Amino acid sequence: MRPPPASTPAAALWLGIGGLLPFVLLAAWRIHDPQGPGIVHIALVAYGAVILTFVGALHWGFAMLLPHASRREQWLLMGWSTIPALAAWSAMIVPANVDLGLLIAVFWLHYAFDMTLARRRHLPAWYLPLRTLLTLGATLSLLAVLVFASVPGPSRLLPNGMTIPHPLPPRMQQF
Repeated sequence: MRPPPASTPAAALWLGIGGLLPFVLLAAWRIHDPQGPGIVHIALVAYGAVILTFVGALHWGFAMLLPHASRREQWLLMGWSTIPALAAWSAMIVPANVDLGLLIAVFWLHYAFDMTLARRRHLPAWYLPLRTLLTLGATLSLLAVLVFASVPGPSRLLPNGMTIPHPLPPRMQQF
């Protein structure tokens, strides 16, 4: 992986790296104390959902700003920009562990969409390398929690230790 080019705007670089701090800190807390307060898991998933929504919204902005974008391309970009938000919302209501996997998958799916867009349209040279760094940081944090601090059982965690039962009927919970 190449580091972001020197031409990366300082604001984009530092705000992006700063945006990784909650991922890293919440993941470290969860791994250090996997049986600790469920709110840490919820906070990590919620933060991941917010960031995934933000990243998706970039494509809405691209659709508005790309010169000479066809109507089809505008529909594609704007339509796609809503998918990460819907996936992020879904991550907030699916069982623990599934939530992390969903976020990881959609972060990388969105990255693949960014790569396609970067090949088709002129985006700043720093955009894709910075997205690579930030996507790696976010998803490795989520993956570390999934591997080292998985929540037992198909439930949602609540701050007081109570759980919300799995939303699917028992016969469908093995998926």
